[in-house]
Amino acid sequence: MSRVGTVRGRSMRHESTSRSEAGFLIPSISGDFSVSDLVRAAAERAVKISHVARPDSRVDTPAMSGTVFGEELQPGLLLTAYDLVYTADSQIEVEVDRSISCAIMLEGETAALEVMGYPPVVSPPRRVIVVGYGERLSCSRPWRAMQHNRAFGVTLRPCFFDRFADLVDDGGLDVLRSYLDPGLHSSLLPPSRKLIDLAENTLRQPYSGALGAIHREAQALGFILETASMLQEEQRLVARIGRRHYDRVVHARTMLDHNLVDPPKLLELARELGINVTTLQANFKAAFGTTVFGYVRARRLEMGRILIVEHGVGIAEAGYRVGFTNPAAFTAAYRRHFGLPPSLDRKNTQIVPH
Repeated sequence: MSRVGTVRGRSMRHESTSRSEAGFLIPSISGDFSVSDLVRAAAERAVKISHVARPDSRVDTPAMSGTVFGEELQPGLLLTAYDLVYTADSQIEVEVDRSISCAIMLEGETAALEVMGYPPVVSPPRRVIVVGYGERLSCSRPWRAMQHNRAFGVTLRPCFFDRFADLVDDGGLDVLRSYLDPGLHSSLLPPSRKLIDLAENTLRQPYSGALGAIHREAQALGFILETASMLQEEQRLVARIGRRHYDRVVHARTMLDHNLVDPPKLLELARELGINVTTLQANFKAAFGTTVFGYVRARRLEMGRILIVEHGVGIAEAGYRVGFTNPAAFTAAYRRHFGLPPSLDRKNTQIVPH
């Protein structure tokens, strides 16, 4: 996620602003804008951006179209979101101050974040990536023409934690705060329906005015608390089964996520990880609270729900796409997992305007 909070330029079509309780300007901008617009906007927020364009592109030519939103909800707690289509190949370099970014790419794929002096940071779609910049670091990320991305993120600055100095202990936000230690730190969280829902609910902006500000702050804080809870759980599991075993089952889970419709067999997974099947099953269950088969089944159903509820795909077709050849079996499994049939779930999640 970019830490840019405002975008101003001649190519913009619309800009609306309000003020938060902390007194910071809240822009919501839609239109076409160039990289130079982002550079000027960043300067207003003391974020240094230097554009690195491809030879056939121009810094003042519109490079993206869509909406960018940014808001400082309270001191040290920033919310950012964007829904953009990039209209030209280009790249941005950013110098990021000491902070923590918790972000999720809700739609589209993006190139890895390059951080000078560190390995690339990869952020798969619909997974929260936590990146801790323990010092001012230079970062860059390219994009390609016609690439579409919709993303949500929350940034925490050190002053956010300073207010809780007497309250934060090892069981609370301290795990998250450790990402401010010197250097670069990153963690890719497991798939989380709760985090996706918090991000989506924030982007829908169901309220306006003061209620809207309260809603955004509540959702952002919920997003941070759930992220901290998941990081704390990871720390607990590492202490329980050891870092090496934990990293192995995380790798196994990633392999399953990439092949949910035709997942690798247990023996194939075990061979890839260099362990036996019994150890794989035991550590997977200890880490994730379910069997390998149970995990694959749950993820298939979650992906089916996304197709039905968010993309309007038919129930039978959604089941087939995620590996169910029998529509009745898909509906029955869906009901057991979510507590209601897919037809009712789709009806209940239709957005009602406020």
